[in-house]
Amino acid sequence: MPAPRPANVPQGRSAGARTTGAWVVPQREQVVHPVNNPPHQVVYHNARTGKDERHPVIVEHRPGHVIDRDRHIRILRRGYHPVRVWDHYHPVLGGWWRLWGITAWDAVGTVTCEAANEVTGELYPVSEDRDANGWDDPTINTILDQALDDCAQEAGDAQCVPATPACTFQSY
Repeated sequence: MPAPRPANVPQGRSAGARTTGAWVVPQREQVVHPVNNPPHQVVYHNARTGKDERHPVIVEHRPGHVIDRDRHIRILRRGYHPVRVWDHYHPVLGGWWRLWGITAWDAVGTVTCEAANEVTGELYPVSEDRDANGWDDPTINTILDQALDDCAQEAGDAQCVPATPACTFQSY
């Protein structure tokens, strides 16, 4: 197992502009496809409010090893408790395992999740390295929650949503 990176807080605005994701615009001349021509909006059902929320799709095109060198990335350690309730952004019916198409958690080394500011497209990456406890859905959810909390803290009233893809993993 590689040595863990030291936990840190993002350097903030003084470290320069954040990376911006790309807003998805539907290509009407193409067949709808989850990667090549994804929907330009995603609907999340918020069980707390009982309402559906429509949000634009903001895509992160950088590979994981490039995101890991983002000057704004927050390195997380276990024990974080989200400030807000972001449960409606967590995957269900198979969770992260199904979304990633992996067959075992022990193949996952580093997980990076990102939130996006819907207005500006700015991305808020949070990463965690595997420790002795390994991975499970609640741990991955917490990484995404930290990214959403970082976005909400900096963005003020702007809506924050998971980027697409919301989380990526790097194997050992």
